[in-house]
Amino acid sequence: MLIEMLIYKRPEGITLTSEFKLPKGIVQHVAEHIGSRIIHMELKPGERLLEAKLAAEMGVSRPPLREALRLLEMSGLVEYTPRYGAKVSELPEESILGTVEVLKEILSFLILKGVQTATTEDYERLKTATQSLKEYAETEDISGYLNATTQFTSSGCKAAKISLLERVVLLVWPLTSRLQYIARIYDKNGLKENVKYFERTLDYLEEGNGDMASKTIQELIENESKNVIKYMHEKGFLETVK
Repeated sequence: MLIEMLIYKRPEGITLTSEFKLPKGIVQHVAEHIGSRIIHMELKPGERLLEAKLAAEMGVSRPPLREALRLLEMSGLVEYTPRYGAKVSELPEESILGTVEVLKEILSFLILKGVQTATTEDYERLKTATQSLKEYAETEDISGYLNATTQFTSSGCKAAKISLLERVVLLVWPLTSRLQYIARIYDKNGLKENVKYFERTLDYLEEGNGDMASKTIQELIENESKNVIKYMHEKGFLETVK
């Protein structure tokens, strides 16, 4: 599954040089590594990405690093400015709200199709993902929680039986993960409450009630977006909060 490529793991307190390993797909791996640092706010919105520094830290040459930054640009995590170079994309309020609206529409469509086409096997995958969410919430593991939401959404894509839909989700998922992480570090105590939304969504899906399942997941997204905007405002990344 394409979306499963976007499971980001947070670096755990060791230097980039020692933790970074060169795989066969070096460009993809570099992109995932830098993307993870952006998602986990280790690289801040607007922060300049110096190619020479990043290449030295990871022990890679500049060409694959440049390609990786271009991949991240397509995913919305990096932007290029003339005569300035690459930087971590900023998150103005209109961008946050726009991403949220797109995500709500995509997931609602996914849910409504899933109700029509999901098999017993699909529901088992969704239950497994929900159980993972509960376990990560219990230990307050935000990175694990993000991975479990990816697992849940991947399972939903499989249930919907539309390969194009998975590709669309793939495009918005890096930004989605970034917003999710910000929302969770703003409200660290809300993980368990969030899991209830996924549980209710799954219950409605099993009942065949796509409308309520869609409404439930949209409510969760709305709540998360409010936390993101509050956090960005408090940290000085936004001037106003609507």
